[in-house]
Amino acid sequence: MTSVNWKAFLSFIFIVCKIFITYSQGINITGLEQTWNLEKVPNYQDYQTNLKLVSNAGIKNIRLPIDLSYFLNNTSKAENKRLKKLVKRITRFASQQQMILILSNFNQDLNQQNYQTQGKRIAENWLQLLNFLKQNHLLYSELYIDIVNEPALYPKEWEETAKAIIKRIRINYPEIGIVYGASNYNSIYELSRMQPLPFDSIIYSFHFYEPFIFTHQGTNWTGDQNATTGIPFPYPDSTEVTPMPQLSEKAIGTAGAVNFRDYSQTGTYQAIRDKLTLVDTWRSTHGVEVWCTEYGATRNADKQSRIKYLKAVNEALKELRIPGYIWEYRGNFGIDDLPISTVFK
Repeated sequence: MTSVNWKAFLSFIFIVCKIFITYSQGINITGLEQTWNLEKVPNYQDYQTNLKLVSNAGIKNIRLPIDLSYFLNNTSKAENKRLKKLVKRITRFASQQQMILILSNFNQDLNQQNYQTQGKRIAENWLQLLNFLKQNHLLYSELYIDIVNEPALYPKEWEETAKAIIKRIRINYPEIGIVYGASNYNSIYELSRMQPLPFDSIIYSFHFYEPFIFTHQGTNWTGDQNATTGIPFPYPDSTEVTPMPQLSEKAIGTAGAVNFRDYSQTGTYQAIRDKLTLVDTWRSTHGVEVWCTEYGATRNADKQSRIKYLKAVNEALKELRIPGYIWEYRGNFGIDDLPISTVFK
Protein backbone atom coordinates (compact mmCIF):
# COMPACT_ATOMS: atom_id res chain seq x y z
CA MET A 1 0.00 0.00 0.00
CA THR A 2 1.32 3.42 -0.90
CA SER A 3 1.68 5.75 2.10
CA VAL A 4 0.08 9.18 1.95
CA ASN A 5 2.07 12.31 2.73
CA TRP A 6 -0.75 13.96 4.67
CA LYS A 7 1.13 17.19 5.26
CA ALA A 8 1.71 17.66 1.54
CA PHE A 9 -1.85 16.61 0.75
CA LEU A 10 -3.41 19.05 3.23
CA SER A 11 -1.14 21.82 1.96
CA PHE A 12 -2.39 21.11 -1.58
CA ILE A 13 -6.03 21.20 -0.43
CA PHE A 14 -5.43 24.54 1.33
CA ILE A 15 -3.95 26.05 -1.83
CA VAL A 16 -6.84 24.77 -3.96
CA CYS A 17 -9.39 26.18 -1.49
CA LYS A 18 -7.64 29.55 -1.42
CA ILE A 19 -7.62 29.71 -5.21
CA PHE A 20 -11.32 28.82 -5.25
CA ILE A 21 -12.14 31.60 -2.78
CA THR A 22 -10.01 34.15 -4.62
CA TYR A 23 -11.66 33.48 -7.97
CA SER A 24 -15.18 33.26 -6.61
CA GLN A 25 -17.28 36.34 -7.17
CA GLY A 26 -18.07 38.91 -4.50
CA ILE A 27 -20.22 41.90 -3.62
CA ASN A 28 -20.06 45.47 -2.31
CA ILE A 29 -21.72 46.04 1.06
CA THR A 30 -22.40 49.78 0.90
CA GLY A 31 -23.32 52.49 3.39
CA LEU A 32 -20.20 54.01 4.95
CA GLU A 33 -19.52 56.01 1.79
CA GLN A 34 -22.94 57.72 1.90
CA THR A 35 -21.93 60.61 4.16
CA TRP A 36 -24.07 63.05 2.17
CA ASN A 37 -27.00 61.46 4.03
CA LEU A 38 -25.78 60.45 7.48
CA GLU A 39 -29.20 59.18 8.51
CA LYS A 40 -28.72 56.30 6.07
CA VAL A 41 -25.25 55.29 7.28
CA PRO A 42 -25.77 51.75 8.66
CA ASN A 43 -24.83 50.53 12.13
CA TYR A 44 -23.05 47.27 12.89
CA GLN A 45 -26.29 45.32 13.24
CA ASP A 46 -27.21 46.29 9.65
CA TYR A 47 -23.79 45.24 8.37
CA GLN A 48 -23.79 42.03 10.38
CA THR A 49 -27.18 41.06 8.98
CA ASN A 50 -26.08 41.70 5.40
CA LEU A 51 -22.73 39.97 5.87
CA LYS A 52 -24.40 36.89 7.33
CA LEU A 53 -26.92 36.78 4.48
CA VAL A 54 -24.27 36.91 1.76
CA SER A 55 -21.97 34.56 3.67
CA ASN A 56 -24.75 32.00 4.04
CA ALA A 57 -25.31 32.30 0.28
CA GLY A 58 -21.68 31.25 -0.25
CA ILE A 59 -20.26 34.71 -1.05
CA LYS A 60 -16.89 35.08 0.63
CA ASN A 61 -15.49 38.15 -1.15
CA ILE A 62 -16.58 41.53 0.25
CA ARG A 63 -15.76 45.12 -0.69
CA LEU A 64 -16.52 47.78 1.91
CA PRO A 65 -16.77 51.38 0.59
CA ILE A 66 -15.82 53.99 3.24
CA ASP A 67 -15.60 57.79 3.19
CA LEU A 68 -12.26 57.84 5.01
CA SER A 69 -11.71 61.57 4.60
CA TYR A 70 -15.01 62.44 6.25
CA PHE A 71 -14.75 60.08 9.20
CA LEU A 72 -11.04 60.66 9.90
CA ASN A 73 -10.64 64.36 9.04
CA ASN A 74 -13.95 66.19 8.82
CA THR A 75 -16.08 65.04 11.73
CA SER A 76 -16.09 64.81 15.51
CA LYS A 77 -13.90 62.56 17.63
CA ALA A 78 -17.01 60.59 18.49
CA GLU A 79 -17.75 59.88 14.82
CA ASN A 80 -14.09 59.02 14.21
CA LYS A 81 -14.25 56.56 17.09
CA ARG A 82 -17.55 55.14 15.84
CA LEU A 83 -16.13 54.46 12.37
CA LYS A 84 -13.07 52.70 13.75
CA LYS A 85 -15.18 50.55 16.04
CA LEU A 86 -17.50 49.64 13.16
CA VAL A 87 -14.62 48.78 10.81
CA LYS A 88 -13.00 46.76 13.59
CA ARG A 89 -16.12 44.66 14.09
CA ILE A 90 -16.68 44.15 10.36
CA THR A 91 -13.04 43.19 9.84
CA ARG A 92 -13.16 40.75 12.75
CA PHE A 93 -16.29 39.14 11.33
CA ALA A 94 -14.69 38.87 7.86
CA SER A 95 -11.50 37.34 9.24
CA GLN A 96 -13.43 34.82 11.33
CA GLN A 97 -15.45 33.82 8.26
CA GLN A 98 -12.25 33.63 6.15
CA MET A 99 -13.58 36.28 3.78
CA ILE A 100 -11.58 38.41 1.42
CA LEU A 101 -12.25 41.98 2.56
CA ILE A 102 -11.40 45.09 0.53
CA LEU A 103 -11.57 48.41 2.37
CA SER A 104 -12.18 51.04 -0.32
CA ASN A 105 -11.58 54.80 -0.02
CA PHE A 106 -14.52 56.83 -1.40
CA ASN A 107 -15.21 60.59 -1.71
CA GLN A 108 -11.54 61.51 -1.29
CA ASP A 109 -11.80 65.00 -2.90
CA LEU A 110 -8.80 64.38 -5.14
CA ASN A 111 -8.51 66.78 -8.10
CA GLN A 112 -6.03 68.36 -10.51
CA GLN A 113 -5.44 71.32 -8.20
CA ASN A 114 -4.84 69.53 -4.88
CA TYR A 115 -3.51 66.08 -5.78
CA GLN A 116 -0.07 66.54 -4.23
CA THR A 117 -1.30 67.69 -0.82
CA GLN A 118 -4.42 65.52 -0.87
CA GLY A 119 -2.36 62.48 -1.82
CA LYS A 120 -0.34 62.90 1.38
CA ARG A 121 -3.55 63.15 3.40
CA ILE A 122 -4.91 59.97 1.79
CA ALA A 123 -1.75 58.09 2.73
CA GLU A 124 -1.97 59.37 6.32
CA ASN A 125 -5.62 58.35 6.55
CA TRP A 126 -4.76 54.82 5.49
CA LEU A 127 -1.90 54.66 7.98
CA GLN A 128 -4.22 55.85 10.76
CA LEU A 129 -6.73 53.10 9.99
CA LEU A 130 -4.09 50.40 9.47
CA ASN A 131 -2.38 51.32 12.75
CA PHE A 132 -5.73 50.96 14.50
CA LEU A 133 -6.38 47.54 12.93
CA LYS A 134 -2.85 46.42 13.78
CA GLN A 135 -3.36 47.40 17.43
CA ASN A 136 -6.44 45.18 17.43
CA HIS A 137 -4.62 42.28 15.71
CA LEU A 138 -6.85 42.46 12.62
CA LEU A 139 -4.34 42.69 9.78
CA TYR A 140 -4.97 39.29 8.24
CA SER A 141 -3.73 37.90 4.92
CA GLU A 142 -7.00 38.38 3.00
CA LEU A 143 -7.42 42.06 3.91
CA TYR A 144 -6.82 44.54 1.07
CA ILE A 145 -6.96 48.32 0.81
CA ASP A 146 -8.30 50.05 -2.31
CA ILE A 147 -6.32 53.28 -2.03
CA VAL A 148 -8.67 55.53 -4.07
CA ASN A 149 -12.01 54.66 -5.61
CA GLU A 150 -12.62 56.00 -9.13
CA PRO A 151 -9.81 58.58 -9.41
CA ALA A 152 -10.74 61.44 -11.73
CA LEU A 153 -7.22 62.82 -12.25
CA TYR A 154 -5.44 62.77 -15.60
CA PRO A 155 -3.43 59.53 -15.99
CA LYS A 156 0.00 61.12 -15.42
CA GLU A 157 -1.01 62.94 -12.23
CA TRP A 158 -2.91 59.94 -10.88
CA GLU A 159 0.04 57.60 -11.40
CA GLU A 160 2.34 60.08 -9.67
CA THR A 161 -0.09 60.39 -6.74
CA ALA A 162 -0.69 56.65 -6.46
CA LYS A 163 3.03 55.90 -6.39
CA ALA A 164 3.52 58.37 -3.53
CA ILE A 165 0.58 56.91 -1.56
CA ILE A 166 1.70 53.31 -2.04
CA LYS A 167 5.34 54.10 -1.19
CA ARG A 168 4.27 55.81 2.05
CA ILE A 169 2.02 52.91 3.08
CA ARG A 170 4.52 50.20 2.17
CA ILE A 171 7.20 51.73 4.43
CA ASN A 172 5.08 50.75 7.42
CA TYR A 173 3.08 47.88 5.93
CA PRO A 174 5.17 46.13 3.25
CA GLU A 175 2.88 43.07 3.17
CA ILE A 176 -0.51 44.78 2.93
CA GLY A 177 -2.48 43.94 -0.21
CA ILE A 178 -3.08 47.09 -2.26
CA VAL A 179 -5.77 47.59 -4.91
CA TYR A 180 -5.12 50.19 -7.62
CA GLY A 181 -7.68 51.43 -10.15
CA ALA A 182 -6.75 53.40 -13.25
CA SER A 183 -7.76 57.01 -13.92
CA ASN A 184 -11.05 58.10 -15.47
CA TYR A 185 -13.07 56.38 -12.73
CA ASN A 186 -11.38 52.95 -12.76
CA SER A 187 -11.63 52.82 -16.54
CA ILE A 188 -10.99 49.48 -18.22
CA TYR A 189 -9.59 51.38 -21.21
CA GLU A 190 -7.17 53.52 -19.17
CA LEU A 191 -6.00 50.38 -17.39
CA SER A 192 -5.32 48.62 -20.70
CA ARG A 193 -3.15 51.57 -21.84
CA MET A 194 -0.94 51.90 -18.75
CA GLN A 195 2.23 50.16 -17.64
CA PRO A 196 2.16 48.33 -14.30
CA LEU A 197 3.42 50.27 -11.29
CA PRO A 198 6.95 49.61 -9.95
CA PHE A 199 5.67 47.71 -6.90
CA ASP A 200 5.10 44.03 -6.15
CA SER A 201 1.79 42.52 -5.06
CA ILE A 202 -0.51 45.15 -6.53
CA ILE A 203 -4.06 44.15 -7.50
CA TYR A 204 -5.16 46.18 -10.54
CA SER A 205 -8.86 46.94 -10.64
CA PHE A 206 -11.49 48.22 -13.04
CA HIS A 207 -15.21 48.94 -12.96
CA PHE A 208 -17.59 47.58 -15.55
CA TYR A 209 -20.96 49.19 -16.26
CA GLU A 210 -21.28 48.59 -19.99
CA PRO A 211 -23.46 49.16 -21.84
CA PHE A 212 -23.97 52.32 -19.77
CA ILE A 213 -27.33 53.09 -21.36
CA PHE A 214 -28.68 49.85 -19.88
CA THR A 215 -26.92 49.75 -16.49
CA HIS A 216 -27.68 53.40 -15.64
CA GLN A 217 -31.08 53.90 -17.28
CA GLY A 218 -33.26 56.36 -15.42
CA THR A 219 -30.55 57.42 -12.93
CA ASN A 220 -30.95 61.12 -12.28
CA TRP A 221 -27.30 61.72 -11.30
CA THR A 222 -26.12 60.76 -14.81
CA GLY A 223 -28.35 63.31 -16.52
CA ASP A 224 -30.58 63.31 -19.58
CA GLN A 225 -28.36 60.91 -21.53
CA ASN A 226 -29.87 58.05 -19.51
CA ALA A 227 -33.45 59.35 -19.39
CA THR A 228 -34.67 56.44 -21.56
CA THR A 229 -36.08 53.62 -19.41
CA GLY A 230 -37.49 50.19 -20.20
CA ILE A 231 -34.30 49.11 -22.01
CA PRO A 232 -34.00 45.31 -21.83
CA PHE A 233 -30.91 43.12 -21.79
CA PRO A 234 -29.85 41.67 -24.09
CA TYR A 235 -30.87 43.73 -27.11
CA PRO A 236 -34.15 42.12 -28.20
CA ASP A 237 -34.13 40.12 -31.41
CA SER A 238 -37.21 38.60 -33.06
CA THR A 239 -37.46 35.91 -30.33
CA GLU A 240 -37.59 38.34 -27.40
CA VAL A 241 -40.87 39.29 -25.75
CA THR A 242 -39.72 42.69 -24.45
CA PRO A 243 -39.20 45.22 -27.27
CA MET A 244 -36.95 48.27 -27.20
CA PRO A 245 -38.61 51.46 -25.94
CA GLN A 246 -38.64 54.77 -27.78
CA LEU A 247 -35.71 57.11 -27.15
CA SER A 248 -36.67 59.64 -24.46
CA GLU A 249 -37.10 63.18 -25.75
CA LYS A 250 -34.74 64.31 -22.98
CA ALA A 251 -31.96 62.13 -24.43
CA ILE A 252 -32.15 63.61 -27.93
CA GLY A 253 -28.89 65.39 -28.77
CA THR A 254 -26.97 63.75 -25.90
CA ALA A 255 -24.48 60.88 -25.80
CA GLY A 256 -27.43 58.73 -24.83
CA ALA A 257 -28.89 59.06 -28.32
CA VAL A 258 -25.70 57.61 -29.80
CA ASN A 259 -25.63 54.84 -27.19
CA PHE A 260 -29.28 54.06 -27.94
CA ARG A 261 -28.54 53.84 -31.67
CA ASP A 262 -25.61 51.48 -31.07
CA TYR A 263 -27.34 49.26 -28.50
CA SER A 264 -27.95 46.45 -30.98
CA GLN A 265 -24.15 46.01 -31.07
CA THR A 266 -23.27 46.85 -27.45
CA GLY A 267 -26.18 45.19 -25.66
CA THR A 268 -25.13 41.60 -26.36
CA TYR A 269 -23.39 38.78 -24.53
CA GLN A 270 -20.56 38.83 -27.06
CA ALA A 271 -19.97 42.56 -26.63
CA ILE A 272 -19.52 42.08 -22.88
CA ARG A 273 -17.11 39.19 -23.44
CA ASP A 274 -15.11 41.17 -26.02
CA LYS A 275 -14.66 44.19 -23.73
CA LEU A 276 -13.57 42.07 -20.79
CA THR A 277 -11.09 40.26 -23.01
CA LEU A 278 -9.32 43.62 -23.43
CA VAL A 279 -8.26 43.70 -19.79
CA ASP A 280 -7.57 39.96 -19.75
CA THR A 281 -5.07 40.46 -22.57
CA TRP A 282 -3.41 43.30 -20.64
CA ARG A 283 -3.18 41.14 -17.53
CA SER A 284 -1.60 38.26 -19.45
CA THR A 285 0.86 40.56 -21.20
CA HIS A 286 2.17 42.02 -17.94
CA GLY A 287 1.74 39.00 -15.66
CA VAL A 288 -0.29 40.86 -13.01
CA GLU A 289 -3.49 40.25 -11.06
CA VAL A 290 -6.69 42.08 -12.08
CA TRP A 291 -10.03 42.31 -10.27
CA CYS A 292 -13.33 43.88 -11.31
CA THR A 293 -14.29 45.67 -8.10
CA GLU A 294 -17.65 46.95 -9.38
CA TYR A 295 -20.24 45.78 -11.88
CA GLY A 296 -24.00 46.06 -11.71
CA ALA A 297 -27.25 47.50 -13.03
CA THR A 298 -29.80 49.91 -11.61
CA ARG A 299 -33.06 48.63 -10.21
CA ASN A 300 -34.76 50.87 -12.80
CA ALA A 301 -34.19 48.00 -15.26
CA ASP A 302 -36.63 45.09 -15.17
CA LYS A 303 -35.73 42.11 -12.97
CA GLN A 304 -35.22 39.57 -15.73
CA SER A 305 -32.92 41.89 -17.65
CA ARG A 306 -30.92 42.59 -14.50
CA ILE A 307 -30.54 38.87 -13.83
CA LYS A 308 -29.46 38.20 -17.41
CA TYR A 309 -26.96 41.04 -17.35
CA LEU A 310 -25.42 40.13 -13.99
CA LYS A 311 -25.16 36.48 -15.02
CA ALA A 312 -23.55 37.47 -18.34
CA VAL A 313 -20.85 39.56 -16.65
CA ASN A 314 -20.36 37.01 -13.87
CA GLU A 315 -19.93 34.13 -16.33
CA ALA A 316 -17.51 36.09 -18.51
CA LEU A 317 -15.41 37.09 -15.48
CA LYS A 318 -15.32 33.53 -14.17
CA GLU A 319 -14.34 32.21 -17.59
CA LEU A 320 -11.46 34.69 -17.65
CA ARG A 321 -10.59 33.95 -13.99
CA ILE A 322 -11.14 37.58 -12.99
CA PRO A 323 -12.69 38.05 -9.53
CA GLY A 324 -15.68 40.38 -9.65
CA TYR A 325 -17.69 42.34 -7.09
CA ILE A 326 -21.31 43.24 -7.78
CA TRP A 327 -22.39 46.76 -6.92
CA GLU A 328 -24.25 46.38 -4.54
CA TYR A 329 -26.17 44.21 -2.04
CA ARG A 330 -28.70 46.84 -0.93
CA GLY A 331 -29.33 50.21 -2.59
CA ASN A 332 -30.14 51.72 -5.99
CA PHE A 333 -28.26 48.88 -7.71
CA GLY A 334 -29.04 46.35 -4.98
CA ILE A 335 -29.60 42.66 -5.68
CA ASP A 336 -31.33 41.82 -2.41
CA ASP A 337 -34.59 41.48 -4.39
CA LEU A 338 -33.02 38.92 -6.74
CA PRO A 339 -32.26 35.21 -6.19
CA ILE A 340 -28.54 35.35 -5.32
CA SER A 341 -27.95 31.73 -6.30
CA THR A 342 -29.21 32.50 -9.82
CA VAL A 343 -27.08 35.64 -10.19
CA PHE A 344 -23.90 33.88 -9.06
CA LYS A 345 -24.62 30.52 -10.70
